[in-house]
Amino acid sequence: MVTTSAQQDPFALSHGATAHRSALITAETRPSPLIRYHALIVGIEGVVTDTARIHAGAWQRTFDTFFRRAEHLPRHITRPFDPDGDFRRFFQGRARADGVQAFLSARGIPPPEDEGTWASASRTVRTLVAQEDRLFDAYMQRHGVPVWPDSLRLVGAMRRHAVPVAAVSASRRAHALLAAAGVQHRFDTVVDGRDRARPRHSAGPDPALLREAVRRLRATPLRTAVVVAAPAWVTAARRCGFGLVVGLDREDRAEYAGELYERGAGHVVGGLAELIPAT
Repeated sequence: MVTTSAQQDPFALSHGATAHRSALITAETRPSPLIRYHALIVGIEGVVTDTARIHAGAWQRTFDTFFRRAEHLPRHITRPFDPDGDFRRFFQGRARADGVQAFLSARGIPPPEDEGTWASASRTVRTLVAQEDRLFDAYMQRHGVPVWPDSLRLVGAMRRHAVPVAAVSASRRAHALLAAAGVQHRFDTVVDGRDRARPRHSAGPDPALLREAVRRLRATPLRTAVVVAAPAWVTAARRCGFGLVVGLDREDRAEYAGELYERGAGHVVGGLAELIPAT
């Protein structure tokens, strides 16, 4: 079931009104840069689905509960989870277990004595991931999967220009989310965390998922454009040598756009309508 991304919900975050930035590409002043490429890869979270804010709210509730039960830890360690800054830094674009490990380590939270070091198989990590999963699923069952309408318009326009499109996510449940939204068939292929060839030992998006998407599209990185919302995905795409990497900043935050540029984005846009080629 597709729901509009503007729907109000208990996990919604307030970032203020969107304003125009001269740094953004605009359809009125420039043609779409995507049309010069033979293939397109889009990130799922933040580009196609509006689930990032829901995950952020679910992680906030999960860690609120975790910190309430950690009264033995200093207060500066158990300060509230920031659904904006902490989510973007540790979770956006990452597999959830990777994000939990990075967050707990950054806070200086020691693992229980019987768990050794933080790892994806740690009991605490698995428990936190399961809790967030329950909260996220509860939201999806009640409200449906929110999809950005401009993403579907962009995918449709590119395919009309004979440019194949892949959707990529580090999550292992991306196929299920797109299917639940009824939009999986819009893409030529979908690559997610289940397509990892082997377990990873480093946090962050797996460049191998991007390379697998290129392989399935029968293209080359140099002739493929990538549109992603997470800075970590921008870094991964740039390391793969893609011909164009576009960062998406839907909230029009100058600091966030600056980070996307610093990570290697060739362009930053405030919405996908700015990238849709003329028919």
